[in-house]
Formats: sequence, C-alpha cells, structure tokens
Amino acid sequence: MDAGRGSRMALCLWWPGFELELERVRTPSLADRPLALPTPGDRRRIEMGCALAASFGVEPGMIVSQAIALCPSLVLCEPDPDFHDAARDRVLEVLRRWSPVVERSTERGRMFVGVDGLERLYGRPERQIAGLRARLEALSPWLASRSRIGCAPGKFAAWVAARSAEPARSAEPARPGAAVCVTPADLAAFLAPQPVDVLPVSPRMVERLKRLGVRRLGQLVRMPEPALVSQFGADGRRALAWARGTRIDRVRPEAPARPIRVALDFPSPIGQLELLHAALDRLIGRALDHPRRRGKSVRGLRVSASLEDGGSWSIRAVAREPTSEPERLGAFLRSRIALDRPRRAVETLRLEFFRFGPASAQTGLFDPKEGAARVLGSLETKDGELLPAFCRAARLLRLRLGGAALFRVLELEPNSRIPERRHALMEIA
Repeated sequence: MDAGRGSRMALCLWWPGFELELERVRTPSLADRPLALPTPGDRRRIEMGCALAASFGVEPGMIVSQAIALCPSLVLCEPDPDFHDAARDRVLEVLRRWSPVVERSTERGRMFVGVDGLERLYGRPERQIAGLRARLEALSPWLASRSRIGCAPGKFAAWVAARSAEPARSAEPARPGAAVCVTPADLAAFLAPQPVDVLPVSPRMVERLKRLGVRRLGQLVRMPEPALVSQFGADGRRALAWARGTRIDRVRPEAPARPIRVALDFPSPIGQLELLHAALDRLIGRALDHPRRRGKSVRGLRVSASLEDGGSWSIRAVAREPTSEPERLGAFLRSRIALDRPRRAVETLRLEFFRFGPASAQTGLFDPKEGAARVLGSLETKDGELLPAFCRAARLLRLRLGGAALFRVLELEPNSRIPERRHALMEIA
C-alpha cells in the first residue's frame, strides 16, 4: 500500500448518533428515553436527536423550547466534548493498529480506513470486516454491534455504502448489522438509486436539486454538465462526478499530531469571565514558551475545560493568519469565548496548539530598517525606493484581489496649468 498517496479502496465505519449513544452507555437509565444534544451557546438549538425523539417531530436546528413542547419527556444531554473525543480516539487507535491508513471525519461517529493491499493480511473484504468487528468487540461490544460498515472505491461511495448498511437489531444488540461491499464494476449501478441527500454539498444545493425534480443520483447523471455548472458552479461539476462514480476521493493517512498542551487547575471553581481571561493569558504565555513552538507561529487553537459537577466544555478555532503574538492570540480566543462561554464554573482550564505556521516575525510595514529614511511612517528609502516589506504586501494584495490594489502618486509637471498633467497614479507592483 502506498500510504503517501492514500488508499483508493475505502472502508467507512459509521455510528449514527454517536454522542447520544455514548450517553446511553454512560447512563443506562437513559436507554429508553428520547435524547437530544443541544448546540452550545445562549441561543441553543437541537444539534442532534435520536430516532425516538425524531418520532415526536424533534429535528436538528429546532429551538430547544419548541422541541420540549413537541416531546415533554425529551432529555437534553449537555455537550461533553472531552468524553466524546476520548471515545473517538480509542476507536481510532484500534483502527490504526489494523491499517496504516486511517482518516477521521468532521463527524465524530464517522471514520475512514484505507484497505488497499490488506487482502494479503486479512483475506477477502468480508473476512477483513469480520476481523475488524472482532477488534471492536474487544474494545466495546456496543461499538461492534452498533457500527455500520461500507466498503467501496473512494470515501464518498464508502460513506453511502455504510449509510445503506443494515443497522443492528434492537432485540438482539449483540448481532451486528450486515456490511455493504461495492466493487468498482458495480459502483455506478449502486449509486444510481441513492438520494441526492448523500452528496457532500450544501443543503441549499440539495434543496434546489429537489425543486428541479432531481431526487436520485441516477437522475442527476442524466443532466448535462454545462447546465449543472451554470446553476451551481464547481459544486455542480463535483456532484456530477460523485454521482457517476468517476471521482474517487482517496483515504489519506493523517500526519502524526504533536500538539502543545498546557493546563491550569484552580483551587476552587471559577465562573467569572475576567478570571477565565486572565488564566487563558497565562496559558498562552506558557504554551508559547514551549520548546517545540519556537521558530513556528500558531494557527489552530483549542480551549477546553472541566466543569463543576461534571461535564466539559471546549471551543476549537483556526485563525486566518498565523501569529506568535500573545496579545493577538488572546484577543482571538476571547472573541470566541464571548460567543460560547462555559455554562458552569470551571475547575480545570486547558489550552492546545494543534496547527502551526511558518516563523512569524510580525514586523510592521513602516518600521524604519537599515538604509531606510529615519522618519516614522515613511515608505521610501534614502534613494527614493519603496520599502521591500511594503512592496511584498502590495504584491500579496494584487494576487489576492486579482488586480491592482495600491497606487503611488507621482509628480510629473507640478507647474502645469492642466491639472491632469501635474500628477499621475502608478501601480505598485
């Protein structure tokens, strides 16, 4: 298997309602109750609901008060990202011992495994899946019985296959559902009857396709590509390639992450936002002083906390521009915390740097350099040339905007009676 290029054949493992099912395992008294997971923040909505809650009319995106009105017995599970992430990481650890190519998804309960070349180790796909279920069984019988598994060329087709797999029977929780395996020769025929909802595009595009009468991938395939591109742009071309089975997204191994983690325990839980900000500034300073951070800027950050009376809270943010300035990092995180603050007092606060950028000197455009004019704010050197830092910034703006962004006023004939001849604008390249 060429792990560098990724695996063409993909195996998708999917646990519907992963977080809610974990809550049932942690609290057995919730086994027969309708559950829902609300979004964090002050204006909370339903992020996910179980099948029982859906039978009462509870849907994702619904306001919490409206959901409770529809289902008075609804149990709201407070978000506990640390617990959910820990369970996902244990599953990923098992998968990485089974295959060298494992890729996680944005959804906690969905993971992809590359299976190119595994026939020599584990046999045919059916035997591979049976062996993988046995490993999951050793980790947790619930994980083995509730998993839906699909195997097909590319991540999209594997996800559709897992979505079509038979779920475990509620009367026989130890009996796993049947996996769906799709060969390259059968890929187009398998995708044709699938609904357009499986496409990894925006919900707005899916809704527009349904209004046009396109409800199955087989109907989408019969549409001309220029018409789709004119309506949906690049998304239309990608959707058509997925529906035809010509776009194969390989499973690519994740680079081993070496995040920088720091934590701070409080003698007594704190609930004041000012104290939380002060503790966060202290953690930022400790993380920036870490030996592995030196020579690199920071772009991806995660703040998490253990809350009073159990539970956890976390926010994950990726900055547009990497930086190594503690003031900018602090302001960036404080703005995110203002949108989603902890709902209870914090016992332990943790900070993680998980994505890095190149070295960031953070030099100003107008700082006087060697050979530059000693006047604050001057853009020219003694020889009349523009500062190199300013020229680099102008070139970046031109590349981003696709045209001229900055101009320089040049004096041509200051004594001319015609105003247009006195000065001219010259593009800064």
